[in-house]
Order: sequence, then C-alpha cells, then structure tokens
Amino acid sequence: MSALAKQLSVGVIGAGPGGLALGIFLKRAGFEQFTIFDREDGVGGTWRINTYPGLACDVKSHLYSYSFDLNADWSRLWSAQPEILEYFETCARRHQLENHLRLRTEIVSARWDAVSRDWELLTTDGERHRFDVVVSAVGMFTQPVMPDLVEEEPFTGVVMHTARWDHSVDLGGARVAVLGTGSTAAQLLPEVAKVAAKVYSVQRSPTWILPKPDRPYTDREKWVFSHIPLAKRIYRTRLWLRSERNISVIEHGSDKTQEFTGIATRVLEATVPDEDLRRALTPAHPLGCKRLVFANDYLQALTQPHVEVVSSAARALRAGCLITEDGTELDVDVVVCATGYAAADYLGQIEVVGEDGPLRDKWRDGAYAYLGMAVPGFPNFFMLYGPNTNVGSNSVIFILEAQARYIVRALKHLRRRGRTYVAVRPQTMVDYIAKIDGWMSGTVWTTRCSNYFRAANGRVVTQWPRSARAFWAITRRFRSADYTFDPPAHVPPIAVHTHTDLTRSSP
Repeated sequence: MSALAKQLSVGVIGAGPGGLALGIFLKRAGFEQFTIFDREDGVGGTWRINTYPGLACDVKSHLYSYSFDLNADWSRLWSAQPEILEYFETCARRHQLENHLRLRTEIVSARWDAVSRDWELLTTDGERHRFDVVVSAVGMFTQPVMPDLVEEEPFTGVVMHTARWDHSVDLGGARVAVLGTGSTAAQLLPEVAKVAAKVYSVQRSPTWILPKPDRPYTDREKWVFSHIPLAKRIYRTRLWLRSERNISVIEHGSDKTQEFTGIATRVLEATVPDEDLRRALTPAHPLGCKRLVFANDYLQALTQPHVEVVSSAARALRAGCLITEDGTELDVDVVVCATGYAAADYLGQIEVVGEDGPLRDKWRDGAYAYLGMAVPGFPNFFMLYGPNTNVGSNSVIFILEAQARYIVRALKHLRRRGRTYVAVRPQTMVDYIAKIDGWMSGTVWTTRCSNYFRAANGRVVTQWPRSARAFWAITRRFRSADYTFDPPAHVPPIAVHTHTDLTRSSP
C-alpha cells in the first residue's frame, strides 16, 4: 500500500444505509483511515430515528437490502421498521465498522481549508476533526417539516411530528388529528384508529392509494433463501427487473400511469361505498406526481365510524382544539403531523463552505450536483443521496451502492495518481444539469401539483428522471476528464442555468 493510501483520510457524515455502504467499500479498497459520524446513538439513519406505529418500507425487503449482503431471514415481503433497523445494525457488525463509528456526534459545519487542502468538521460540542475527503450521507429525510399552526391560545394537548414520535403519549381513548395523506399517514392512521376514540384525517389534498399485497414468507421460502444462496440472488434480481419495468409510471399520460390509475380507482370504489367520502378521497392530481402510496388498510380505516376525513388544511390551535382553514373546530387531545421533510433542502442543518463560499448560497435557486455527488468549487467533497437521485420506481439502496462504489473509484484514482485534490469541472456540471432538465421534460413530476420534489423556483431537484439501470450505467466508471486535480488560484462563481419551463407544464 502506498504512503498516500495510508494518509488519505475520509470523514463520512451519517451512519444510515448510504454511509454504511460507503464504509464497507472503503474497507474493501484498503482505506482504513475513515470515520463515520452520526448524531444518533446507533446506525440505521432514518430507520433508527423514525419509530411511529405502523412504520414499514414501501420497497420489498429483498430489494431494500445490499446486493453484497443479502438477507435470507426477512420475515415478510415488506418488512417493518424494527427488522430493517436490525438488518443495518447486523451489516455494520458483520463488516466490522464499529471502530470507525463516532456516534452521538452531530456535525454542524464542514469548511474547506485552501491552504492545507483538507476539510475541517465541527461538532455541536466544539470538537474539530480534519479529513482529506468528506462525504455527506445525511440523506433526504432528516429535517421534519412542521405545519405553520397559529397558536391562538395555549394548546392543552400534545403536538408531535411522526419523525419525533413520543412513545410516552397514550393514544388509547384519545381524540387524535392526523395531518397529512402521504405514505407516513397511510401507515400510521390505521394503527391510531385501533386505539383512539376519535380520529380526524386532516388533508390538504387526497392521494392515490395502490394495493400492497404483503404477506409473511413461508418457512419453506426462508429455508430455500437460507440454504440455496443463488435462490435469494435470483429472487432479488427478479424484483429489481420488475421494478425497472415500472419506470414508465413517471411519464405523464403513459400506459403504465393509466394502468396504475385504473387500479387505484378500482380499489377506492371497492373500499369506500359512501359517494361523498369517495369524492373527498379522489385526487385531482395525476398519479405519480407525488410519491406513490401503497397500503392495504388505509382506505378501510377511513371508512370506520370513529374516523372522519376533514378536507381542509390545519390552520390554528386553541385549548383542546384544532382549527382548519375553513373554520372547522376539531376537539382534539393529540395532533400528529405526518407532514414529511424538507427533502429538497439537502445537507440538513450542516453548513458546508467550499473554495468560494457556502454551498447554501450556490443552491439558493435549488440544489444541484453532478451525479448527485459533486459540486464545482467543493473539492474532495461528495454526497450520497444528493440532488436528483431519488428513484421513482426502484430501490434507493441500489442507487446508494452505485454512488458509494463511484466515490471509492474516485479515491482509488487519487491513490494511483498520487493526487490529493479532486473537484468536478464547472462545465461538466452545466452539461449535466442540461441533461437532467431534458430528461425531466414530459415526466409527471413537472405537472402542476404540490410535492416535496421541487425547489422554491419550481425545479425538480430530488428525483432521478430515468431508470435505476441508467443511473448505474453512468456511475459505473469514474471519468477523470469530468474533474480537475489541480487547485485553482481562484474559483469564479458557477452560473447554473435551468430551463425547466413550468409555465408550459400540464395542468
């Protein structure tokens, strides 16, 4: 191993699925000087933070796992949060990442030092750590979004976000308002309805619900996965290929979109006999423009006598009362906000300062990154699950693996060439954004509907507009021509022009 390989150090922010995958690949490539920071007391990322009732993955278990560490012991097609968390904890132990973890350590800033050509990470405790390379693996779902509720008088109940679930709050016999209609609400509300005396589903707009044919794996299936290693790999590949065939659901007006809309419509009609309620639960937006929701018991729960759908957004709080936009007063004890995350605001609360200023300033009109990983002016800095990497029809684990392998290839390139500096070229970034915007044209995400995919200027900054296979194809090789390996005397600000014309998008 060369001297440079021994000296090259890597700081990874986040011990979720992406950070763990990167740590495993770094070890395999002979990079031993790396540290994975996480503010929580263990690994798993969002699967450790989120613990609300009913939480499960909306990607099948065998697909929502690493290709290099297949699990024969999944209990069912779509596993619940405790089992998923256990899987990632097991992976961290199996690949011996313990000595590389710094838990209960929150990073608040990362600053590039142009003189020493390295990064300084600052923690909430004031500790400073220096690394040659920094990788942000904080993910998209780190900053919960709370609704802007005016407290007209002190609220006597409890308000909490699903991402900060308070298990000490007893919902038994309580009056509970659930705000939101996305995947989280679809998982949570049926569980709340089992114990609460009254449940209000407070919706700004309804969403399309697709069936989730979940079931436990049989003992025979688990035996086959456990004793015939090739069986679980073939099974996972079949799931992956099936997901790839659904990529056309992101194309506005495609046959697949119409097929799925028909399925969702039939499910709604079969489940909700009341015409008024069915009308209130029928979305006005095209299927696919928001995150797809898969659920078996959500619509059924909304038809129960003690559950009421309120088609007006929450506006204010009074003592023991939630007020909606249309003035409806709901007597409640608990308000649960299933209102999602600031997904388009990457890096959470971490301040990242590069060669000519903060990354937030560069991203004022929306986040961007080459392959979702690198930004001009931020040398030796990469991201996992960065801008435009959220797949619409496959597993994010596949994308995270592709990115982690790419980053390790970049570091191996530095090691081979004896270099210590790497930054994506500005023209590479400009050309890539033009490609993304071109691919994005015609997708359902550019229609006029509200979702977390967009930046303030309306540009879609979270979604990957092609197949998972296409992402793998463009990241399977590190193209050195896309980067510079010599630090410039001065880095001019990059002008990124986006040309997504929202005024021409479909209604």
